[in-house]
Amino acid sequence: MSAGWKIAGERALLAVDAPHVVTTQDLLGYATVNSGEHPASASFTRWLASLVVVGKLQPVTRGVYLNRYAGPAVHAAEAAQYLRRGAVVSLAWVLERSGALNNFGDTVTCVVPMAREWAPPKVGEQLTSSSSFRFYGMPQHVMLAGSGRIEDVQDLTYGYPRATPERALMDWIYLGSSVRSRLPLPPLDIDLREMSLTRLSRLARAMGTQDAWADWRDKRSASDKAN
Repeated sequence: MSAGWKIAGERALLAVDAPHVVTTQDLLGYATVNSGEHPASASFTRWLASLVVVGKLQPVTRGVYLNRYAGPAVHAAEAAQYLRRGAVVSLAWVLERSGALNNFGDTVTCVVPMAREWAPPKVGEQLTSSSSFRFYGMPQHVMLAGSGRIEDVQDLTYGYPRATPERALMDWIYLGSSVRSRLPLPPLDIDLREMSLTRLSRLARAMGTQDAWADWRDKRSASDKAN
């Protein structure tokens, strides 16, 4: 059998619009559909392993890989939705990378939807081959709040579900003020200068966190005056 399926698979990973995260099934589809060939299971497995060895694919968890052909900017955070259905990267990780929070951790923090008709999502920390993730459950209706203005809730400069800094902060305030969550409220030294206060107010109204948001801001102002 020729190596046409290997060439087809790697071309798909090199394409301008290639996905940053791929699954084993994705890779098999690229190799077979684009070439018309059907590699033996052992041959496909060896090819996949070779891409990992040379660093073209980086394992995240079983059957999920970062596509390093797509460039060095690919980050494990992009795989969050492959680990938990509906996961959105948010909270501290987003605020750290926006410059609003000085601490810079490696754990990718995410919120995941909860609904009565679904089995409870697995929350807490998950260590993968590429990064550590921490998932927090949030009612689905709260996660959807404010989505009428998609630019308020999702940072559209990224090709994966990632909260805006404003939404990341409001998610944190929601969870920090909830009796069902062990996450403490966000620290008072978060820098709001690059955030939109109008957007924050809209999100607080949509999520029902107006009182918690006002209380946190009052404490933040008092802390600033004390220092």
